[in-house]
Amino acid sequence: MTATRRTALALPALIAAAALPRPGASQAGGGTLRIAVSSNLRFLDPAKTTIGEEYMFNQLVFNGLTRMREDLTVEPELAESWRYGEDLKTWTFRLRRGVRFHHGREMTAEDVVATFRRVLDPATASPARTNYDMIESIEAPDQHTVLFRLSYPYGGFADILSDRQVKIVPADRIEELAQNPSGTGPFRFRSYTPGDRVILVRNAEYWEAGQPRLDGVELRILPEMAVRIAALQAGDLDVVWDLGPENIRQLRDARGVRAESVPTASWDGAIMNNAIPPFNDMRVRQAFHLAVPKADVVEAVLFGEGKPTISPIPPGHPFYAEDIRLPERADAAAARRLLREAGHAGPVRVPLVIPVGRPVRERLGVTLQQLARPAGFEIEIQRVPFGRYAAEVSGKAPFYVDGYFARPTVDTATYGFLHSRGSWNGRLWLYSDPRVDAALEAARLTGDPARQKPHYIAVQRAMFENPPGYIAYAVNFACGYRSTVRDVATHPMRWFDLRRGYIAA
Repeated sequence: MTATRRTALALPALIAAAALPRPGASQAGGGTLRIAVSSNLRFLDPAKTTIGEEYMFNQLVFNGLTRMREDLTVEPELAESWRYGEDLKTWTFRLRRGVRFHHGREMTAEDVVATFRRVLDPATASPARTNYDMIESIEAPDQHTVLFRLSYPYGGFADILSDRQVKIVPADRIEELAQNPSGTGPFRFRSYTPGDRVILVRNAEYWEAGQPRLDGVELRILPEMAVRIAALQAGDLDVVWDLGPENIRQLRDARGVRAESVPTASWDGAIMNNAIPPFNDMRVRQAFHLAVPKADVVEAVLFGEGKPTISPIPPGHPFYAEDIRLPERADAAAARRLLREAGHAGPVRVPLVIPVGRPVRERLGVTLQQLARPAGFEIEIQRVPFGRYAAEVSGKAPFYVDGYFARPTVDTATYGFLHSRGSWNGRLWLYSDPRVDAALEAARLTGDPARQKPHYIAVQRAMFENPPGYIAYAVNFACGYRSTVRDVATHPMRWFDLRRGYIAA
């Protein structure tokens, strides 16, 4: 069987450098697009990236074998086509010819093999590794063909190759990825000044004719949302990435700018470390859910720009468990009973770490603190800069607020986060439920959505009874734009496709 484009089983919908040419436009449309983001990039190596700012960088500098469009369909990118065996265990990709890395060398099958072997190597510590553990072997029959052999059938294999950490990197420049990355993407890396900006310039030899139209892109690092909004309205920025829900209405009423908000499967929540008291007791986790109704959280934190959810599968998705009814109001008495059964005669006192610089998640933490108090949770807020989360908080703190972006398939949104051997699970809540493991493993064995659905329903039922933590909601994603920004859409995966974008004169 062959495929060149398909609909994914996707979740719905440095050195300071001189300024680049400013808007106004060149013959191609041109200009330099200035995008405000909130945090430094910790990694320029796509295999190791974990935050949204880094994922956006990946999309601009690198390409994958496949690409996910704004409508969540998957199409060829560096692979011009692919075919798969009837058993869904053998996948063959034909690569485009003449595609060159930014340092001049032609991309070949050996680069693809090296990219995936590196992601699969535990020594790389790629957070995406378990998403690709079905890969049994990778071969390069010739310079433009890559053959993947899988250990079990996996119908969404082409879809997951569009994800963030599996952008193709040059086998001869692996050691330089951390400081001077070279990709095949529409923009070349020029410089990165932490705390200031990332500067990218147009790849004049990009393999898609006539693209990109922009002269360059600057990612401006501005932690304060109020500063970003003021700069956008003053014309000192072109785009504000990841608007807070409180900013959407403000920009919709402003002159010269526009705001776009789209449903996504990205989610925020309170991570409860199942290996550390008090959350190593399932009854404490259950009590927290009884104490804090998710619908109230959506209104208080998102002002309605999202929906309560059971798991990373959002409401509206065909696999969402519609028959499960989330509590509509708090039941403090039932929560206190569970806490007493778990041995907590008095208040459960626990610190909750929230990320400074992520205002929505900061607001989520404070909201959880207030709503959980009547049920017997005495929560002490501890504020930690988001840039220190990976080293000091993730997988270590007993209780912390964080959020995670939508993945290209239901499998990649759930397996790594919820399976007992999942790589993200090992960084978060250390959750283990045999029912969840069995359902996630069974869902991987078929590419038929009708056969996958009951397995994912089973996952959600098990999570409702034995929650790993508190997944609060599926949140909309919004960006603000100057009215001069053209042919740039808000992507549900929270990155930008800027190949056709330009700044109008």
